[in-house]
Amino acid sequence: MENSGAHPIVVDLDHTLLMTDSLHEQIIHACFTNPVALLVCGLELRHGRAAFKAALAAKFPLEFQLVPLREPFLAWLTARHEAGAVLHLCTAAHQSIANKIAARVGLFTDVIGSETVNLKSESKAAHLEKLFPGGFVYAGDSRADLAVWRRSSGIILVGAAPSVEVAVRALGKPVEAVFARETYQFMDWVRAIRMHQWSKNALVFLPLLLGHYWDNFPAMRSVCLGFLVLLLMISATYLINDLSDLASDRAHWSKRHRPIASGRITVFSAFAAGIISIFIALVLGFLIAPGFGVGLLCYLAITLGYSFGLKQVPLLDTFIIAFLFTLRLIMGASLAGQPYSEWLLAFSMVFFFSLATAKRHTELLRTIQKGGASTRGYRAEDTVVTAVFGISSGVSSLTILALYFAEDSFQHSLYRHPMFLWVIPLLVGVLLGRIWLLAQRGEMRDDPVKFVIGDKVSLGLGVLTAIAFCCAL
Repeated sequence: MENSGAHPIVVDLDHTLLMTDSLHEQIIHACFTNPVALLVCGLELRHGRAAFKAALAAKFPLEFQLVPLREPFLAWLTARHEAGAVLHLCTAAHQSIANKIAARVGLFTDVIGSETVNLKSESKAAHLEKLFPGGFVYAGDSRADLAVWRRSSGIILVGAAPSVEVAVRALGKPVEAVFARETYQFMDWVRAIRMHQWSKNALVFLPLLLGHYWDNFPAMRSVCLGFLVLLLMISATYLINDLSDLASDRAHWSKRHRPIASGRITVFSAFAAGIISIFIALVLGFLIAPGFGVGLLCYLAITLGYSFGLKQVPLLDTFIIAFLFTLRLIMGASLAGQPYSEWLLAFSMVFFFSLATAKRHTELLRTIQKGGASTRGYRAEDTVVTAVFGISSGVSSLTILALYFAEDSFQHSLYRHPMFLWVIPLLVGVLLGRIWLLAQRGEMRDDPVKFVIGDKVSLGLGVLTAIAFCCAL
C-alpha cells in the first residue's frame, strides 16, 4: 500500500463507500412520496443524466444520515486518513448528495459531485486526470470505473464483481487493496420476503375446510395452486412495503437490520423482484380463477395504498390489515367455488383487527421503552386507546364466532356432534386474553401471529381447537 501514501486517494460513492446506490434511493423515495413529480423529473433526461439528477436533488432532497456505509472499507479509509493520506470523494451523484455523505463521514479534503456534467466513466477519468496531474489512487467497484483505473496510479477494488476484478488486474496497475463483494445470501431473501409469515396465507384453505370440500379434488387443486400464487404476490408486496419504509426502518432499533434497510439486498434488486413477481402472480391468478385474480388485484391495490401512506393513519392501518386477512378468506371461497359466510367474514374482520392492534400496541410500548415518543402515527398517550379498541374488538369477535356457529354451522347437517364446536370460542378467548396480557406486559414479539406460531401454550390451544372440530364431525 505504499502508493496510497504518495498519491491522493479518490473514492467513488455508490456501491463503494455506500452499500447502495444514491440515485436508486432517490427514485424509490420519489415513487412513494410524489410519483407525479418523479415523472416530471424524468422529462429532464432529454437534457442528460446530470440534469435529471439535479432535478431529483431539487425536488427530493433525501437525507443520507442513515443510509448504510460499507463499514470495512470506511474503517480502512479512516486508518489511511490517520496515517496522513489525503482523501477525496468523486462521484456521479449530484453534488448536494456528495456533500451530505462527506459531511457525515468527515474524512474528505475535497468533494466532487455531478452538476452540469455527469461524472462517470470517461468524463470522471478526464476530470481526475486534470485535477491530479501527479497521479491518484482510485477506489471503485464497477465496470464503468475501468476508464478511471486506466488513468490512475493505483487501484482499490471495493465490492467489485469477479469479471470486473479480472479486467482491472489485466490493466497491470498496482492493486493496493481489495474489499470482497457481498453476495446475496439465501437467508437474506428469506427474511426479505417474510417466509415466516407464509403461515398466515393458510386462511385460503379455511373455506374449503369449513365447507367440507376436502374430498373435492378440483377444488383442492385450485386452492393449492391459488395458495402458491398468493405466496408469490404477498412476498412481492413485502418487498415493496420495505422499500416504502426504508427511512423509518433504518431509524428503528430492530428493523434497521432488515436485509433491504441494511443494504445486504439492494433497493434496485428488491424493486425489480417485487414488480416481476407481482406481474407473474396476477397473470397466474386470473388463469386459475377470474374471481381469485380480482381478489389479488384488490389485495395489491389496498397494500399499495397502505404502503403509500395509509399505514400512517392510526387505527385505519389496523383495519386495513384485518381486511387483508379477511380478503384471504374471500379468495379461498372463490378458489373452492363455494359461497362465503357473512358470519365468518365478520368474525375475521373483528378478530384480526384485535391482533393487528395488539401488534401496534406492542410496537408503541417498545418505542416508549427505547425512549421514543411516537411510531407510525401513534403517540405515547395512545396506548390506552389501542388497548381499549384491541381488547373490546377481541371480545366482540368471540360473540360473532358464537353466532356463526349458532346461525350457520348448526343449521347444516355437516356436523354429527355440533356441541363440540362450543369449545372453540372458549379456546379462542383464552388465546386472545393471553396475547393481550403478554402485549401489555411487553413480553410479546412485534407480530402476534409469529408469536402464536412459536408459543407452546398458543400451539396447545390450536391443537385443542383442531380436536374439538374433529370431534364435531
